[in-house]
Amino acid sequence: MFEKSHLSRLVLAGLAALVPITSRCMAEVVVVGGSRGLGWESGGGSIPATVIRTARTVERTNAPGGVIDFDPQDRPNWIFPQRADITANIAVGANSEERGGSIFSLNSSRGAEFARMIDDDGTTALDMRQASPLLGVIIDLDLGSRFGINRFKFFPRNADPDYPAPDFPFQNNFIRGFELFVNDGTPQTQLEGVPIFETVVLETQNDNAVVDVSIEPQYVRFIRLKSLTTVGFEIAEFQVFGTGFVPEARYVSNVFDFGDLALVGKLRWLEEKEGDTERSKVEIRTRSGLDPQPIEFNKIRPGERLFRVGGGTGTDTGIISSVYRGGINTSQVEVPWKQAKDVEDEELKTLIETVLDNDEIDAREAFRVFKELPLEKQALIVIDQGDYTRLSNDDKGGIRDDLTNWSDWSPPQARAGVVASEEELEDTGLGVQVFSLVPRRYFQFSIDFFSDDFSAATGVGGLAFEVLSPPFAAELVAEIAPRTAVLGQRTDFMYAVRNRSRPGQDRGFDRFEIDTPVRVESVGRIEIEQVDGTVQEADFSTASLDALPLSQNGFSVLEVREDGFVIAFNPIVEDSALLKVAFTGTVLRFGTTFTGRARHSQANSTIGQGVIAGNAADLSPLGFADIDQQPVGTPVARNLSVAGPLVGDLLINVKAKPAVFTPNEDGLNDRTFIQYDITSLRRLSPVAVRIFDLAGRLVRNLYQDQDLSGRFTRSWDGRDEQGNLVPIGHYVFSVSLTAGTGKVEEAGLVGVVY
Repeated sequence: MFEKSHLSRLVLAGLAALVPITSRCMAEVVVVGGSRGLGWESGGGSIPATVIRTARTVERTNAPGGVIDFDPQDRPNWIFPQRADITANIAVGANSEERGGSIFSLNSSRGAEFARMIDDDGTTALDMRQASPLLGVIIDLDLGSRFGINRFKFFPRNADPDYPAPDFPFQNNFIRGFELFVNDGTPQTQLEGVPIFETVVLETQNDNAVVDVSIEPQYVRFIRLKSLTTVGFEIAEFQVFGTGFVPEARYVSNVFDFGDLALVGKLRWLEEKEGDTERSKVEIRTRSGLDPQPIEFNKIRPGERLFRVGGGTGTDTGIISSVYRGGINTSQVEVPWKQAKDVEDEELKTLIETVLDNDEIDAREAFRVFKELPLEKQALIVIDQGDYTRLSNDDKGGIRDDLTNWSDWSPPQARAGVVASEEELEDTGLGVQVFSLVPRRYFQFSIDFFSDDFSAATGVGGLAFEVLSPPFAAELVAEIAPRTAVLGQRTDFMYAVRNRSRPGQDRGFDRFEIDTPVRVESVGRIEIEQVDGTVQEADFSTASLDALPLSQNGFSVLEVREDGFVIAFNPIVEDSALLKVAFTGTVLRFGTTFTGRARHSQANSTIGQGVIAGNAADLSPLGFADIDQQPVGTPVARNLSVAGPLVGDLLINVKAKPAVFTPNEDGLNDRTFIQYDITSLRRLSPVAVRIFDLAGRLVRNLYQDQDLSGRFTRSWDGRDEQGNLVPIGHYVFSVSLTAGTGKVEEAGLVGVVY
């Protein structure tokens, strides 16, 4: 087994594929940050992070906007959002690639001269002394990110003692009237992407060569300076000063290359807060892919013809339209493959010329052909950043996240992933499961920092995740039948899993876990069918699930939970082997998805490999309606979901079990259990379970909280609100649910005897 530092070196070098499978049989932990992890500034993985800046530009950086502090005081190898240095000019470098900001004028053609205002050089300036007209000149500065701002300062050359420029004695050429506006950069303060500015300083008669004004601290991204003078002026430096932490910052890791398909298990991180703990947070997301580049560069597919309509010729204004000769009316069809002249492989060059870029072939057909190419061939013709840079502007398409070979960024990981110490980063039992359970070779994570208070921030000291390579299979395709059921009624289901493995490469699996909406009532026949037709089987239909494990013919039912069960069997390794599991359960919500995952008993890991929904088998010989027309192994998104007719009753199967009990503390029949099912409820709704006597007086408020759809049990020990045993007799139990459609209530009787 690798030492963790050894694994880290392999990940960084992308060399895991060179290690024999037998040497990689156990899961390993990758740690970024902290005293023992990889450096944050190194990015972690071996493939530099590429961040989309605009629809046509990207940047290689781990800190978009340049507002991550990689060296926070007294916290080596931690990262925090950047805190403002009150003596540093935030405007300097705002127009750099790292920051992604800009400075320009809406109504002046001075162009690059505006950058002289933010270059921290007192001998250069925006020189408007001879410019005409001067009144109303507007200068817009984009800081690239939001900052807490409380002060502005600007002046001509040789006016500020800190920026002496005796060769340029223009200290009296200061702006005589101006207005300063700001915008915080949030979508709420923009109209169709254009900032709505608010005035913060208005000075119609300025007498100060060095303008130095303070404002109420506020978050700012966009700044506008408008001249209110007809007198010439210049600005050597325009300075912006801030306070506190930036309100948003982002860290994007490099891409980790595991060298082979891999499973990523639980993720956990160490964090610490400064200031008000309720005013800042971090959100961590992940994504995984099959190729090394999660960004898709596109070109305009040849074959479009532009023409003008509306009767005009020459320079007459008309409507720009495009006609695609392949038979579909389209506009700027964008494709991710190279131009044929840039491809060395003769076979692929010909494919591009005759099919992919052939304007006689429908664009949809071209995309289908491209996506059916093996990944290694796609990699030879896909446009990379260098190819994109060399394209002419007319040939460039958009830049976007690749959602074909990569997953989209996940939702934020749950807060259960936070650990208390560096030592716990390496505890594989802690953390939250990464959203994608299917094997991928490449992996990336991002950390978003948020704060709504200048003095509040959350920092991250370390992040860790578990990696298992090779996976149990290249792919596991699963389906469930039937795919319709009556809500609240017991139903016999069949779950089928088709193993897709690479001979001699994948490890196989000997455990399988199926998630269910409520506890299964029984597990029936389990089969493993090999490609040659041989079948291994066991049948647990008549066995009670109260005493586990159950074993028969090499199969076992290991665990039955309220939300799923686990079975074991001899390892499934052969490609196309089929696992079938029969069980009886209940569906309580329309569109319930029965997810599942494979495991191996010899892997020192809790990592499971998830299934994808698809056509796993023809289940019609088993008596199930199987409407799949696609070939076996084809993904079909609906095949793990069970629908059901929407019922009017949200509250069903309400009962007390046992109906008569003896709460005399002899250890026998001391409690009754109020059971109920809630159906078709996707939003938390108030539920109350109460006990009344026959006169209608409240005896016990047994439960009062909010529930979703599910099966629930609330126990009553025969005592009233004061903890006293109730007298012998009959009592009324009531279960009430208040949903958006109104209040429903079910009641019944339960007897108490001694």
